[in-house]
Amino acid sequence: MVYKSSKETQEKKDLKKKQIIDTAIKVFSVKGYHSTTVKDVVDEAGIAVGTFYFYFKNKEDLFETLYDEVSEKFYTALCDSLENLNNEIDLGFGKAIAFFLKAIKLNEPLARIMLIEAVGLSPKFERKRTELTQKYADYTSGYFKQMKECNMASIPDVKIFSLAFIGTLYNVIMEWLQNTKASTLTDSSYALTIYNLQALKIDYNENRIKEGIDEVLSKNYKK
Repeated sequence: MVYKSSKETQEKKDLKKKQIIDTAIKVFSVKGYHSTTVKDVVDEAGIAVGTFYFYFKNKEDLFETLYDEVSEKFYTALCDSLENLNNEIDLGFGKAIAFFLKAIKLNEPLARIMLIEAVGLSPKFERKRTELTQKYADYTSGYFKQMKECNMASIPDVKIFSLAFIGTLYNVIMEWLQNTKASTLTDSSYALTIYNLQALKIDYNENRIKEGIDEVLSKNYKK
């Protein structure tokens, strides 16, 4: 006879797995992938080694699970941020960029894992990174295609502009992660907004954009 786990038992298992993942995020972001061992994660989480191997095959399996969850989290943040483009386009751009950068800033350990620790890790992870970038670009292209069709912006090639837009965000975030962070990531919101609006040849009101960015940054955001 096959016994099914009760809902309560499954919830406990899910919580334990989440505990291990949350702990791993902290350890990987501080020690780096290569310097982190299973023992580091186990000790920090306060669990038995056997408990770890009940949920994960090894360190690589844990990191892959973690990476997939982080990727989905930031993809959701991008989708949520671009909802602002449904409003006035210049104001919407400012709010969208500020929202996304704020999400990254509040989840710096996750961003460090995805954009630094996973780089060059293996061909498998490089494929994941490429697929994720394409997923971001594919989603944003829907908005840019609509702008082009409605003559709201100058977009010769939707695909290229989508990739370029994602690239502006990526490079600013990477610079922030790799340097001493003398400035806050969200301080780049205005400059990034103006750059992209000018590239699209969209008229804008500087004060309205600044007010929109300030509005987004002043709101509480759930990590």
